[in-house]
Amino acid sequence: MSEKLNKGFDSIEKFILDIISAGLSNDLAKTELAALSLARSLKKENPSIAQKINNVLATFSLSGGAAIRRAGGAPLPVDNETQLEMATVEAPSEILASPIFSVLIEDRVKTFLEERENIEVLLEKNIRPSTSLLLIGPPGTGKTMLARYIASQLNKNLVILDLSSSISSLMGKTGANLKKVLQYAKQNPCILLFDEFDAIAKKRDDNTDLGEIKRVVNVLLMELEDWPISSIFIATSNHPELLDRAIWRRFDHTIEISLPQKDQVADILNKELNGFFTEYNCDSAILSPIATLLDGKSAADICKFSTNVKRRVVLKNESPIVSCLNELELYLSDKKIRGKFCTLAKEALGDAITVREIAEITGLSPAGVQHHISKLKS
Repeated sequence: MSEKLNKGFDSIEKFILDIISAGLSNDLAKTELAALSLARSLKKENPSIAQKINNVLATFSLSGGAAIRRAGGAPLPVDNETQLEMATVEAPSEILASPIFSVLIEDRVKTFLEERENIEVLLEKNIRPSTSLLLIGPPGTGKTMLARYIASQLNKNLVILDLSSSISSLMGKTGANLKKVLQYAKQNPCILLFDEFDAIAKKRDDNTDLGEIKRVVNVLLMELEDWPISSIFIATSNHPELLDRAIWRRFDHTIEISLPQKDQVADILNKELNGFFTEYNCDSAILSPIATLLDGKSAADICKFSTNVKRRVVLKNESPIVSCLNELELYLSDKKIRGKFCTLAKEALGDAITVREIAEITGLSPAGVQHHISKLKS
């Protein structure tokens, strides 16, 4: 019994010394790891002390970023050669709305946020909360926007890697630069975003490579292995097939974000234009056929389209729906847009819209509108 007790004291002593050593070295990741190990070793004999340690870790993770912002923040890492900062920092936005995704993706994001908001509960059960997220999908689907939304929900700074100042032609320099940025995120509770992750985490089987890719991937693998719970690492990729296979295992969650479906296109359009239509006394129900015409476009494309429509309305004094049609002709380079709109509008709205109203919107004659609608019926 005495021997077992001594072993317990020895392990506790080791963890305390590890915490002091890591703290003096300003190594947040090792400090957290030693504190978690200490809490586990104390849980059976001293559950109240173990819980207090976990509470401190959880509180720091949830509010540490805000504390650092109040203190002014640590200086960003710079490239020694160019003296350029290798990352940018965005403070969390309190008014950032949730991006519009499918129910499945929204549920996965909600689950991830719940994990982070209930760190204390997980630590009490010796369960490590998720600290990394890989977002994959075509360009413009909202991957970067999702990272900003997560940062706003967790009230953490978003640190974005600047590829242009981090990647170097000098042998070994890129790996050293990336390590600086990763270490910065480890020491300063935040959300670190690596956009276009496939540019630096490529497969290590390229025969033309002189070893630089292998060095960079090895740096990423080592740094992500002991990622602290107080920070989150998010990477995005438009070409996940290019990523090294070992990299995939370093992420707790992978979320694939595809192009929006028709109902999501309509939701994005309503979010962007509904208030504008109301302001100009235009029925937003007419956006339904516009959503159909934009089917297959990315969320970014739809937002850009909506912004261009607003500009036309303000500068050209057009009604919102007329601006939508004019912008669609330019955007899709399709001269048959108005004919398609006739059939879609009648199909979507039925008796709620007349042939004459469609003619006024499209600039076509009532006979021309009837012709297009008749083609639909046939």
